[in-house]
Amino acid sequence: MDLVRMGIVGSGYMGRTYAECLTKYNEGVRLVAITGGSRAEKLASDYSAEAVADFSTLAKRNDIDALLIATPHHLHAEQVIVAARQRKHVLVEKPMATNVADCDAMIAACKNAGVTLSVIKTLRYRIFGRAKRVIEDGQIGKVLMIQVTSLWAQGPLGKGWLNSPNAGGSLLDFGAHIFDLVRWLIADEPVRVCGSVGSNRGEAWRALSAMVQVDFANGASCQVWQSEELPDPGFPNTRYSIRVWGVEGIMECEGYGKLRIGVSGKWHDLWEQPAFDPVGNPADPVRLEAFYLQTQDFVDSVRFGRPPAVSGEDGRAAVEMVQAAFLSSLTGSTVHLPLPRNPGGTQFDGATVSREMIP
Repeated sequence: MDLVRMGIVGSGYMGRTYAECLTKYNEGVRLVAITGGSRAEKLASDYSAEAVADFSTLAKRNDIDALLIATPHHLHAEQVIVAARQRKHVLVEKPMATNVADCDAMIAACKNAGVTLSVIKTLRYRIFGRAKRVIEDGQIGKVLMIQVTSLWAQGPLGKGWLNSPNAGGSLLDFGAHIFDLVRWLIADEPVRVCGSVGSNRGEAWRALSAMVQVDFANGASCQVWQSEELPDPGFPNTRYSIRVWGVEGIMECEGYGKLRIGVSGKWHDLWEQPAFDPVGNPADPVRLEAFYLQTQDFVDSVRFGRPPAVSGEDGRAAVEMVQAAFLSSLTGSTVHLPLPRNPGGTQFDGATVSREMIP
């Protein structure tokens, strides 16, 4: 395929982000149409695309090869499955879905249709991509432990629809990034999860704060401390920040700051993330880089018939880790992975657990 003809589903902050990437930075792709939300017509006009009245109509169009889905979390599963049945390749925003059963249905639908499925995981394309190379190059030896802090004084982008119980709470929203990141850095599968999830300001189902311990099959472990309800001014340099203990050295990586390693008794600065303002200047090329690198990977996977860098199975794994954290908090016990499958086809639903079951 020489040119991938693309449609965007969702016209909010992220819909505009991807329209900017596809039209100004990516190659081998043409943005054809946009649907979804009150801003779709304006967004389509701004990027010389066609505004389509509804998702179903867009999914059926013969002049669309692939869809990028940037809608609220609880809509992802149904939209991906419909897209797959219409033989459309799909790139879907994180989290992949609100529960693992839906993730499995999405993966099966795309596999049965013979179309590509990929999930947005842009942290892999920021400073953490360099951290991954440090680990792969053996500069700090085998990873033994990782600590992640993702601490905000308040929600960074004010997604109104995230206040709905159907969205699955803040831990699902942030954890879809965080748990994917640690699984990717460690390059191993999680086997045990123990966590405490809830909120100190407002309803527990919002899952605004969490402390989670994850153990991996080959012996590494990880601690995640996530919150978006800290009092002002919050802590400095704790937004997607990681500390890594390796056999031969240590590494510190600030999501919006520096990457450095400690070896032979000394710290060495390796790189610093250039600053950007995601609210005041969302079209800043520094911010957009992670997004257009992943959209280009997806476009190329469709064009050249190769697997995408981030698979549906990767997206599923992050959702499963979030669900396990909810379940551990609910039961007060360690949860073993993989989660057991219910014969009726329904697994522990993160949205339901957060809304109805956490005391």
